[in-house]
This record gives sequence, structure tokens and C-alpha cells, in this order.
Amino acid sequence: MKTNTRSKILKILEKNGKTKPSDLKNSLKISLQAIHRHLKSLTQAGLIESRGSPPFTQYVLAGIPDFKELSKWLSAKTLSKSPEDFVCSSRDILDGRLPRLKAFINNGLSKEILPLVISTTGEIGNNSFDHNLGQWRDVPGCWMESQISGKFLWICIADRGQGIFKSLNRVHPNIQNDQDALKAAFETIISGRAPEKRGNGLKFVKANLTNTPGGGVACISGSGQVHYGTQGEKCIDLLKRYFNKVNGTITLMVWGLQ
Repeated sequence: MKTNTRSKILKILEKNGKTKPSDLKNSLKISLQAIHRHLKSLTQAGLIESRGSPPFTQYVLAGIPDFKELSKWLSAKTLSKSPEDFVCSSRDILDGRLPRLKAFINNGLSKEILPLVISTTGEIGNNSFDHNLGQWRDVPGCWMESQISGKFLWICIADRGQGIFKSLNRVHPNIQNDQDALKAAFETIISGRAPEKRGNGLKFVKANLTNTPGGGVACISGSGQVHYGTQGEKCIDLLKRYFNKVNGTITLMVWGLQ
């Protein structure tokens, strides 16, 4: 019976994401005390994690960051404003938030890796502004969200811009589709801002996360999808829980914690 109940809890969390104990009680028709015993057991086994503090604690599957709010923002047909807690509406706001990543040292992020975390996050975020000047669908800026889950630091950057294909195709008409554009952006020195000599940024991100143990990166833009690094496949699988095609660009990066 215990195994069956815990299995049901895991299935509910997999389907719904963040879930309160009271919601589990209502779904499973057992006492709140019993729910808390099962949650404690699953937490100790490393299968689930808690979010928030009592009386607002919620539970999620371990190692699976929650991007439901991001999904709503990125998938909305039109927006008049964005949530300020997550969206950097200007490059200055993005630059001002990057130093906050130092706080993850307290969660096990290596001091040696911290500069790479800040620089790669800044590179992805700055790409949103560099390649979407005057090309935003509606609201300008990039979504920047960081989460700790499953002994990993996950950082997601997304924008409601024109996408990598349109950015590159303007000056590189030989690029024919979203997939070719993404691979070119991450694997060759190419820029959508000719005649400027740029284009190393995403190669820098790929190299950093490929060469970092426990690192990975995945990106979806339009219908194109790429992933790199030991955790890259997990990154793309997590993104595909919410997105198969993106009007704009979304990038998920991950680093292992000590």
C-alpha cells in the first residue's frame, strides 16, 4: 500500500509540477499526516524536493526544474507587459542581475566555475538584445530564471524575438531553416550583425558547458533544436516537456553542484 501511494504521489508531481500536501490529500483521499509521512520518505530517498516554507511548501520531482510560468510567457500570443521578477527588459537590468548568481556558492556551486556561469549566462542574455533590436514580437527583453534541483544549477534564458534563423538569414541567405541556423550559431563563427566581426559567443557557451564536468546546454529556436555536453540531452528533454517549437529562442544551461 505504501509503495502504491508513493507511486501515485510521484505520478501526480510528474503531471502537475509544484503540488501542495493539501492537494495530494484531496487527490488521494488519505489523511494529511499520512501524506506528510510519504513526502518525508520520498524526500529522504532523493526522489522529490520541497519548495518554499510552511505553510506554503510545495513538492516537485527531484532534478526537474519547473518552467510552467516561463511557458505561459513565451507561448502567449500577445503580451502588454512581463513579470519584472523574471524578465530583464533592458541590457542594464540583465547586467545588474548577473552578480546575484554568486549566491549559488552557498548551494554548492564551485568558486572556480562561478565566473563561467556568469559569463555564459551574460552571453546568452546579451544575444537576446543584440539580435532583436526592433524585432521583438511585443515586449522587449529576456526571461532569466535560475533554479536548484537535483544537485544541479539550472539557468534558463528566453526571449520573444525573431528567432535565430531570421537573425542570421538576413545576412547569410545560404542558411535555409531553423535547424541549420542553430547548428551554425553554436558550431561556426557566424553573426547576424554583419559587417561586424562577431559570432564567437555561442561557440564560447558551447565550449564552456561541454568542457565542464556535469555541464550541458540546449537551445530551441523556431523548430530547430540542439544540445551539447554531458547533460545536454537532459536539458533538451526538459525543454521539450514544455516546448516543441518556439517563436523566439530559449536556452537552458546546467552546472553540477558540489
